[in-house]
Amino acid sequence: MRHRKRSKASAQTLTMTIVLLCILVVFIVLACSQVFVVRDIMVVANRNLLAEEVITQSGVKIGDNLLSISAAQLKKNLEKNRYIEYRGHSFDYRGRLTITINERLGMAVVNVLGLYYVLDDSGMVLECAGSAYPVSVSGPYVVGFSLISNAQVTVGDMLPVRDASQLEAMKKVLDELDRTGMLASASELSVKNLDNLFYTTRDGTKVELGDDRNLHTKLLIAREVLAIREPMGDLMGAKIDVSAGTNAHYIPANLPTPTLVPTATPTIDPSATPGR
Repeated sequence: MRHRKRSKASAQTLTMTIVLLCILVVFIVLACSQVFVVRDIMVVANRNLLAEEVITQSGVKIGDNLLSISAAQLKKNLEKNRYIEYRGHSFDYRGRLTITINERLGMAVVNVLGLYYVLDDSGMVLECAGSAYPVSVSGPYVVGFSLISNAQVTVGDMLPVRDASQLEAMKKVLDELDRTGMLASASELSVKNLDNLFYTTRDGTKVELGDDRNLHTKLLIAREVLAIREPMGDLMGAKIDVSAGTNAHYIPANLPTPTLVPTATPTIDPSATPGR
């Protein structure tokens, strides 16, 4: 009899424990559902794209639960737009979801088989502009790429080059041109020889960079020289060699012509004339 009472009490205790655990689980679920609710969405690092465009592309809406949002899905949704590169997201105690992106910008133009393509700084093909040069692109026309034979240039893919270091060099130059505020003034960039990179300004000056080391310093030096020489009006056809990375060598388009100094015709002293 005592054994039955003990078994009954144990069963009641077990039942109460299960009920309490269920209540606790429900409470935790409800609490989490409120804590992880997205109440606000912010976009970081967009420059031309509107935040609303990026948010719509992400597929996330106010009221969504953070636990249902994965980085993989965000990346997949966002990068359906080739101008967006997903960099990460975070969530704070106020319910704000922050989405960080890299907005791909048209920073260079290449010509392949008569068609102009717009590239971002990494070499991704953003647009095909057809046979007309895309004048809206702020960066230079890039020449010297060695392309893979018979490879197709596809919008949304990387430019098919034989040597990826050419793209890396282009990216370094473009990024430093942008960083120093000189991107818009660059007309043409050559990456044919990685030890002899150079670009031409819209004023017609060739800036010789050498290799891709110390590009920031080289461009700052070139910028100073350009600022000094511009008022003089002699930039067209000139060269600025900053390949040393410590100074600039300016070579004007027209070197000064040596001026001939008139001199008297030498005469022979009759007394010095040998006798016959």
